[in-house]
Amino acid sequence: MIVSKDEDFAQRKVMTNAGPQIVWIRRPNTRRRELLVWFEAVLPRMIEALERGEALIETS
Repeated sequence: MIVSKDEDFAQRKVMTNAGPQIVWIRRPNTRRRELLVWFEAVLPRMIEALERGEALIETS
């Protein structure tokens, strides 16, 4: 799995389902601490999506 804010990973995943699962974080630039607090809140939903086998998970 790749967790990234980079849209390029998401675009590649749309073109081909090969490779690792992608978690695309669609958040504006923010401080690290704020990002970690947000990430902790959405982590359970990300894990559920990964366990369902979703290839591309978008979070915002």
